[in-house]
Amino acid sequence: MEDDGEAQPPLSEMLSRDGRRNSISMPQGLDLQLLLKIAEHSWQTKPPINSSFDDLVEAGGIRVPDACPSPLPPARRRIGQVTGPSKSGLNYEPVHSESEEISDLDMSETESPVSSHPVPSGRVRVGISLDPKGRSTKKTKKKGELDDDTEICLKPLATRRNSGIIPLKIADSNFLKSDPDGDTTDEDVDNKGDSPVQQNGGNKFTKIFKDKLNSVPIPKIFHKRKPKEYKLQVFVAILFLTIILLVGSIYVIHQEKELQKSYFDRIRFSHKDRRIRVSNEKGKDILTGILGANLAKKDKAWPCLKQDEKPGHTCLEWMNKARLYFRIKHQNLMDTGFSAAPNDSTAAPEGRASSLRCYEIYWEAINPDFKLKDCYSLGERGGGHFYGGGEIPGSDHWPLNKTSVPYSPFITGNRMTSESDTHFQWGRTLGRFFINSDGAAIQITEDTPLHVSINEDGDRKLCLGSRFEGYGNDPQENGQRNRQNGPTRPLHLNYTICTGENALETAELLADKDIWDGLKHEDLQVARLLAQSPIWRILPETINHGHFSEAALLNYTDRIASLHLSEGYILFDESWQQRIGDLAMDLTRFPTMDETLNITRRRGFKVALTIQPFFSTQSRNYEEGLYAGDNDDEIWLAEKNSDKKKVPALTQYKNWTSVAVLDCTKSSAQQWLEKKVSAVVDKYRIDALYVDLGTTYDLPKFYEFSKPLSSSDYYKDLFLKALRPIQHVRTIVVSSAVKLPKLPTFVSLSPTESSWEGLQSVIPNILTMGVAGYPFIIPGAIGGDFWPVGKSNASYRMSSEGSFRVPDRDLYIRWLELVHFLPVVQYSFLPSDYDQKVVDIATNMYFTRKNKLYPYIKKAIDQSLTTGLPVIRPLWMIDPTDATCLKISDEFSIGEDIIVAPVIRPGEVERDIYLPKGIWRNEMDGSPTKGEKWLHHYRVKENQIPFFTKMPGVGSYVLDN
Repeated sequence: MEDDGEAQPPLSEMLSRDGRRNSISMPQGLDLQLLLKIAEHSWQTKPPINSSFDDLVEAGGIRVPDACPSPLPPARRRIGQVTGPSKSGLNYEPVHSESEEISDLDMSETESPVSSHPVPSGRVRVGISLDPKGRSTKKTKKKGELDDDTEICLKPLATRRNSGIIPLKIADSNFLKSDPDGDTTDEDVDNKGDSPVQQNGGNKFTKIFKDKLNSVPIPKIFHKRKPKEYKLQVFVAILFLTIILLVGSIYVIHQEKELQKSYFDRIRFSHKDRRIRVSNEKGKDILTGILGANLAKKDKAWPCLKQDEKPGHTCLEWMNKARLYFRIKHQNLMDTGFSAAPNDSTAAPEGRASSLRCYEIYWEAINPDFKLKDCYSLGERGGGHFYGGGEIPGSDHWPLNKTSVPYSPFITGNRMTSESDTHFQWGRTLGRFFINSDGAAIQITEDTPLHVSINEDGDRKLCLGSRFEGYGNDPQENGQRNRQNGPTRPLHLNYTICTGENALETAELLADKDIWDGLKHEDLQVARLLAQSPIWRILPETINHGHFSEAALLNYTDRIASLHLSEGYILFDESWQQRIGDLAMDLTRFPTMDETLNITRRRGFKVALTIQPFFSTQSRNYEEGLYAGDNDDEIWLAEKNSDKKKVPALTQYKNWTSVAVLDCTKSSAQQWLEKKVSAVVDKYRIDALYVDLGTTYDLPKFYEFSKPLSSSDYYKDLFLKALRPIQHVRTIVVSSAVKLPKLPTFVSLSPTESSWEGLQSVIPNILTMGVAGYPFIIPGAIGGDFWPVGKSNASYRMSSEGSFRVPDRDLYIRWLELVHFLPVVQYSFLPSDYDQKVVDIATNMYFTRKNKLYPYIKKAIDQSLTTGLPVIRPLWMIDPTDATCLKISDEFSIGEDIIVAPVIRPGEVERDIYLPKGIWRNEMDGSPTKGEKWLHHYRVKENQIPFFTKMPGVGSYVLDN
């Protein structure tokens, strides 16, 4: 019979292996020769593959004895019994032998007759000895010799229902080829010669065993070594997963690229989710955000219709809601305006090479009820630290990432002054300019009704919006007025994004360069005088128990002269009038005021008066103003919707409960104001004016200007414009601003409470105003401007005379030391209100400023006139790449030459000081110090303030760290 499969080892060898290694049970009473005959015959009859041994016998027609001989004589040794199936197929019970050890049987050519001695059914006894470790021992035998001690009892291989057969695969595998216990292997078996099974188709019989036994699961116990193929399978699986991930990533990137369109060279915008990414020239994302934050996810962008497009703009439209316009703008470095580029080229402007690029974003609402809003990330990545905007309540808002501002109108207000006041208001000075530490800046146009939120509810976003509601008027009424009777221009949000190499470059290139324009020599001299001499602001409560008179004024100037500080401006608040808005001296208290002021000037002082756009209804000018306008019309701000006869819109201001406001949008009102102020200036030879403009929240609730303004705050600029033609007088200070006034006008900080928290808020607010576009800042009075509301009175004490309250002594000293390093020094409380030591500290600071600091302050003012950068600067304007400088809020620099680190916390006698790069001279002991490091636990006495001057010729110094 021809073999259909591959050659197999002789069946006798397989049985010897199985019998030795796996204890496969054999039918009882069947010898090996008989088994071979059955196999040969059954192979020819082709019984079913899953046949049991009974099937094979029946198919072969061979009679099989049912029993083995009786138990073996004592000489026979039983080493094991097969008791039945188990998890491994057979249960093996060893019977240890104390006699000779018998080697493995060579059964390839041996015929063993069936023994006539019966043994119990179901057992197999094999005369093989084991060593004490349970291993078989080999005994040398001649070829064909059969051991007399061996008797085999066979039983059927399996029943029909349960064929518990060990797969032949085990015999053919490496299981027998490697014995970890050191036992015999298949190489120990002599396989010489051919058995009758091999001569009669044994290979086919082997294949049947393979097919039959391969269907049985192999217990893990038999797996001594994993197939070599698993390595290839693992590699293929990993390769497959890698390909899947790679393809998926490519698909996601492709989809992202499809959704994003590159605008110009540094802006990418996604139409689907409206995400915007702005990068610098190095490809780094420096500003990220979401445009149209109020749009829904389902809203889809479409190209604008031809009639809605604008030349040079890219236009997208969200149906029935809004349109978005993009265009590139070039910053003209010779002036402050933007000029639209004829194409999308991003070449640097003529005259100076820079990395600055500017892009305009313009939203226009199609639906008047749709609110425009864009949000940008305040995070470290794609946002960095933000600065600018305006004064914010509290002391911990530098940079802006540290504070939280609810979504509110960007209009001037009074900073929160008490813990019970939960309504947020911005301060009195605002700038529509924000810049981050990565060099991205946002400039918002003046005609946008701007709303701003910063980190609202911890969202880490700077949001810019446009809404008429709440913008300087009643929310609901003002919204209707703007839609019906207000400007015809639809609601819009217009701003420009500029990118530079770093924050310093961007701030310098975008700073106002028009400060020199129209500046007279006299104006510059006044500005320098303000930086050199103090302002002495008279408060009624500090003079004669609140009874301000000529005698009290002369006594006040005597006290100043005793300090050897007889120079500067004597500033009168509005109490020089009998009623606010009289614009005339109160002759009841000041009958000979002209002579008193002459004495004051001979003592070395100049005189400044405070005026406001607010007029009491009891003042002498209110009734006149009802008919002072063109065609006998009023010059006051009119009540809303009073069409037939304009009715003045009234409000309250400070202690005055019924006040009208001058409508500066009327040219007749400006001319009238100039005439009134000129009269009092000429009569008393006033040297300067302090203009208290109030805030938008001080205006009436329902009002309207004769000419519409995009923001009510812009009436401030119109009021100052009316005062400029007045001869021989200069406006030296304004209390509120939304645009940079011309020199010599300085912008004042909002009134600051007399507390340590108020002192700590001075530096962050000055830095914020400087970045927002106000180089020339005047701080509030030394010691604060008002007492804390709803807080402990521990921040003030009685004066040395015991007649009025003054700020706490330690607070006053530290405040005095700080202010002498700021552009202008302003007093309300005199050092003589305390003890002699405070007077000595004030005198020493005065001469230090005049003799040593003033040259640096003057230099910084001159630099600001040409560069537009502030006089008082954050440390990052010295080194914009220093991460530490980006976050410091209690140090500052004067120009680029002096670092100041004041003590601003109660009871503090030491502090940590950081110096940026460079070589700095410690002015307290004269030692040079290398920068880019901290000075920890720096000791500071009560009469000291640490400051460091930049040393020239750095290369000539060799310093230790």
